[in-house]
Amino acid sequence: MTHPVSPSSTPRGFALASLLVASTLGLFIPRAAAAQSDAPDCISIIADMLTPTPSAGVIRASAGCPSSGPVTLANRWNRRGPRSATERSALVEASSLLRDSRIYDAVLAVTRDESRPSADRVAGMKVLVDYAGNGYAVSQQGEARGAASARSADTSIDGSIALTPGVRSDVKRELYRLANVDRDPEVRAAAQKGSESLGYVLPAKGKVAHYRMP
Repeated sequence: MTHPVSPSSTPRGFALASLLVASTLGLFIPRAAAAQSDAPDCISIIADMLTPTPSAGVIRASAGCPSSGPVTLANRWNRRGPRSATERSALVEASSLLRDSRIYDAVLAVTRDESRPSADRVAGMKVLVDYAGNGYAVSQQGEARGAASARSADTSIDGSIALTPGVRSDVKRELYRLANVDRDPEVRAAAQKGSESLGYVLPAKGKVAHYRMP
């Protein structure tokens, strides 16, 4: 995986980026995971991810950093303030490649937060639906793996924190709640669509039907 040279690649910039990345990782990654080795250009990628407006290419490249990528992606989701449609799309793409509980928690928080922009909440819902679906993939050092091997890779990627076994049911339950009680019509519609994609039957009134949790 290649990454464009940024100012952080200069000796001084690299040192500052290293300190910044190290402090960030120390706050969010368990010590054993932080010791794992990412791809050589991940320090530069993470430094760019910590800037106010990382490029879509940098966001996507962060999915190739299994130790540090989940942290920086979760941080981007947690960040408040306006974001472009390009950034939002890249976040969905990169986050869907790394099945990690820190990303899941951040995305779920955004999706539930009615003070967030509708576009951010709907984008978060796309990641949740992907996590709950059957055809997901996992990225390890930038390589997307097929669904057949993804389940075994889920717990073996260096630095990853596995999702709970009940994540599919949890996502279904959250979509059901959003489709029925959320005050944002755009979010309700997206939740209904996500519910359909996971096998719910929607009645004529447009709300998710009562169901038995698997």
